[in-house]
Formats: sequence, structure tokens, C-alpha cells
Amino acid sequence: MNRVTAAHRASRLLVRIALRFAACLFVILACSHSALAQLSMLHTSGRSIVNANGNIVQLKGVNLGGFMVMEPWMCPADSGGLPDTYSIISELDNRFGVAEEQALIRDYQQSWITAADFANIKAAGFNAVRVPVWWGNFYPIANVSNSSWRSDAFTELDWVVNQAAAQGIYVIIDMHGVVGGQSTSDDTGQQNQNQYWTNGNDQGNTAFMWWQIANHYKGNPTVAGYDLINEPTGAPSNSAVISANASLYNSVRSIDPSHIIIIEGTWGNWDWSMLPNPSTEGWTNVVYEMHEYQWNASQAVVAQGSVNQVNDFNNHSSYNIPGYIGEWNDFQYSASTWQGSVSDYNNGGESWTFWAYKATSGLNPNGWGLYNPTFWATTPNISTSSEADIISDWQQWTTTNSFAFNSSLGFN
Repeated sequence: MNRVTAAHRASRLLVRIALRFAACLFVILACSHSALAQLSMLHTSGRSIVNANGNIVQLKGVNLGGFMVMEPWMCPADSGGLPDTYSIISELDNRFGVAEEQALIRDYQQSWITAADFANIKAAGFNAVRVPVWWGNFYPIANVSNSSWRSDAFTELDWVVNQAAAQGIYVIIDMHGVVGGQSTSDDTGQQNQNQYWTNGNDQGNTAFMWWQIANHYKGNPTVAGYDLINEPTGAPSNSAVISANASLYNSVRSIDPSHIIIIEGTWGNWDWSMLPNPSTEGWTNVVYEMHEYQWNASQAVVAQGSVNQVNDFNNHSSYNIPGYIGEWNDFQYSASTWQGSVSDYNNGGESWTFWAYKATSGLNPNGWGLYNPTFWATTPNISTSSEADIISDWQQWTTTNSFAFNSSLGFN
């Protein structure tokens, strides 16, 4: 096992202090220029999301992809081919030990998203961020049990919520990876798993995880809602997904009666037909979420996607709950296509967060990011780079240092 030198520790500590000092400075400056009122707790009223005064709040924003769940195709996680967050963490554990691994992951997170990014999101006119998380943010990967809950489980997520609050931005907590995995996809945090559906321990640990999250954030008005299971495409049946959502809904409601709960219809037909009328399940204060991706399609087909989503929402008006497009992307098509989708969702009364705020899938302009790199900074090799080089490489990938705003999407 490599030893970490005192110089490396000191260097990392100084960088972390500098990053957090910059974060605090951004918050102070933002609040000094305009005294932002505390966000109002959201709830549903018929087919709308409303605040405590009953005023409609249409959530419009971005996903913080590649942040708390590393997806190597869109973020500078590793140049050596490790496929997912679990593999990266495991390799860092083996090389440097758990404590150093966790410090390194924090270094990555604090470079990928900084206080400046929340200022950027606010400046672009957005009022919401969807934050993908996975079980590895809350449990050590080598020991998943109620008793092994991480003492720092909420450190980074609390920072996100505080930064968002300072900018008047709502936060949607999105469970991208349940314990055991809800599909074989790498975006669950660990590819080729899909064990959640048949493993009672995984189901129990996931329910406990959601209870902990809800207990921690109950009463916090910056948190717009809890997105229970992202894209449960590995489920053996429709009833398995409904049952899982019911279990997690009950876990949240046992400790938090007030926050919105978001339930996805993102499997099978990928539409509202996958989900029951919530009244038949006893679900209240819920929002149904869809994702809109027209892969390898013509511009006309992509543009029609948002129209179809709004029509589907309206065709299920009897459900009497709000609709939310939690992920969507119009790829490399024109600003008019992108803004046509925005107009469709806005006029249709649906909230939305597109994928993603920033991405490294191509130099700017690239359709996957509101911000894209202007040059290719170095990505570390997790298996061979020294700890100092891993830190140094990841620090190059702040938005301020190496990214530019993608004006081709039509946002200001």
C-alpha cells in the first residue's frame, strides 16, 4: 500500500480549505447583493406544485450528473477504463485505504461542483437542481448494514442544499442507485448487479437509507422532494416496481409527512401507463416523473418527444397530480429544438430538469452539457496515478477553469 506523505496531506488540506473558503465567499456575496428569502416548503395541489402560500412553482433546472455518482462517459473520473463509481472507490480503497479514498472522492466532488456552479445555475434562470446519489454515498461499500451508516453521509449533500438555498434553488434528491442495484446500468453506481428485486437485505437497507435521508431533511424547505428509484429497468415485473415504491414511500412517510415524493414511470413503456392512479395506492403529495430521450432519432422525432410527454400528462389528468420530466436531452439539435421542448413543458404545466449541468462527453458546444470543456485537461488513471496526481488532475476540472457556457442550447 502506498504511503501518503505529509506534504500531500497538507497540500490537499490547503486546497480543500481554499475551495470551501471560496464557497463561503460566494454565499456571502450572493446574500449581500440580495437578501434572499428562505424558500417555501413545496407540496402538491391538484396537478400543480405549489408553495406554502398556494402559489404555483414550476421547477425548471438541471441535473448535477457525474457529481455524487461518477459516470465515466461524462466526467473525468478515470482514464484507465474503470466502469463505475464502485470500481473507482474499490481501487482507491485497495491502493490508499478507506480514509484516503473518502478524502479523494471529496476532492473530486469539490472540484466538479463548486459554489460558482450554483451561481451559474441561478444566473441561467433555473430554480431547481436534481442531484443523483447512490447507496455508496451513505454506506461503506465493503459493509452495507444499518450499523455501518457513514458518519459523513450527509456532508456533501448538506453542502449542496446550503449552496442551493443561498441562491434560491430547490433540490431534488434522486436515488440513482439503490442497494443491490435496480438495473445492470453503470449509472446505478455499480454495473451488472440488479439484485435489489430479489434480495431482502438490499431492500431493507434501501428502505433504511431513505428513512435516514427523510429524517435528516424533514422540514427543510430547500429540498423539493425525494425521487425514490431512478429508472428501475431491471425489475422482473411491473408489480415489483409498484411494490418497491410503496415500501420506500412508507419508509419516508413514517418520518417525514410533508415532503413531496417523486415516483418514476421510467421502465417498460416509459410513460404514465406504467404507474397506477396514486389514490388506489393511498399515495398523497406525490409527483410522477418521466424521462425523455429519443435515441438516434431525427430532429422532428426529438421535437415531438416533448409534445408526447405533455399529451401523456394530460391524458392522465384523472390522476390529479403534477408531472415532472426529471431527465431529458435534445442532443446536438438546434437551439430552436431545445427551446421548443422548454416551451412545451412550460406551457404544459410540467416541471423539468434536463441532463446535464456539465459533461465531458465532448468539447464545447456539446449537447450533453450546459457547460462543456474548452480543452482536455488531464484525467487521472486511478490504478496507476499517484495520490498527488489524482488530486491535481481532478482539480483542473472545475467549471471556472476548463468549461464554457453552451449557448447553442438557447439558454441565456
